[in-house]
Amino acid sequence: MGRRIIIGIVLAVIAVSYTYFSSEEQDVPVTGRQQRVAMSDEQQQQLGLQAYDQTLAEEQENVVSSGAQHDQVQRVAKRIAKVGGEDKPEFDWDVTLLQRDEANAFCLPGGKIVVFTGLLDVAKTDDELATVMAHEVAHAVAEHGAERIFREQLTSRAVTAASGAFADDPQRYVQVASLLGAGAQFGLSLPWSRAQESESDHIGLIYMARAGYKPEAAITFWTRMSKAGGGSVPEYLATHPSGATRIKQIQGWIPEAKREAREDPA
Repeated sequence: MGRRIIIGIVLAVIAVSYTYFSSEEQDVPVTGRQQRVAMSDEQQQQLGLQAYDQTLAEEQENVVSSGAQHDQVQRVAKRIAKVGGEDKPEFDWDVTLLQRDEANAFCLPGGKIVVFTGLLDVAKTDDELATVMAHEVAHAVAEHGAERIFREQLTSRAVTAASGAFADDPQRYVQVASLLGAGAQFGLSLPWSRAQESESDHIGLIYMARAGYKPEAAITFWTRMSKAGGGSVPEYLATHPSGATRIKQIQGWIPEAKREAREDPA
């Protein structure tokens, strides 16, 4: 048993090392954190455009193309995208408002933004809307999707390789793979996801300040969202930081964001 565990560890190290050193290393804008991603910029942007086109095709009847809400989303998106474009000048920015009750938005790799009308029921001002849009743009600029794919590959290959030491014992193989998979989920995947969300909050706060919006609006928005969310799972089981953690972190970043405010915003 002990020998098999050692073999499993060696196999996992080999698999992880190969995956790690074959990936691309780069710095995340604003935070300067070093990251590794599994796809090139071109591949990410192609996938983002495909997903955007598919979304518009499926939601064609729900596209909002005029009115006060449409104008607000376009206005805020233009300013946030201009700032985000300083870090990703190759992005081709576009934004679409969809008639859906969900209080959400997302930004795909390459700069394609989708906002749901339900978000505008929670984000009461341009500053609060900028909070969310800057957060989502930050995810795309920081290439969090490609980084997540890389980390999932890293984890999956490590688990598979380590379990391979028990390949001649199917029952034990399944047990070991399940145990390692659960450990990776709670010990790696979920903490990574929460860290990305926090980093997007940080970058987004800087972007909204650079675009001329008030970073303090992030506190009022996320406080309202936290209350609207009702009961939630414990933070260690969640993909996002708890409301209290998020607000505390944002409060710590606000002085930095204020220093980034521009006299001639985007």
